[in-house]
Amino acid sequence: MEYLRDAMDFAEAAKSVEAPTVVIQNAFKAAEFALKPVAYKFGERIRSHTDAKRAAHKINPEVGRAFTELLDIYHGSYDRKNGERAKRAIELMGRILDEVERYLAE
Repeated sequence: MEYLRDAMDFAEAAKSVEAPTVVIQNAFKAAEFALKPVAYKFGERIRSHTDAKRAAHKINPEVGRAFTELLDIYHGSYDRKNGERAKRAIELMGRILDEVERYLAE
């Protein structure tokens, strides 16, 4: 699906830049785009971060918590204190993308 390809493009961008704020924002967008096919599976669409969070929780509570933490990091990225949070964002993004792929393969 196109959204998964877009998610992977954002994931690659997140891993290849050095600016922590951009890493966080790309990691978040990768996760959010990856959740779009999950929402479609339930006949829903993602129009907001809340919709994406709901889709993440439908996979399982752990993915929901990971997405919620990533969303908090994303909102905090505008504070520009992002060194360690960028690393955590990459970890969470990877976990979410792996779970989405596994979920959609079922």
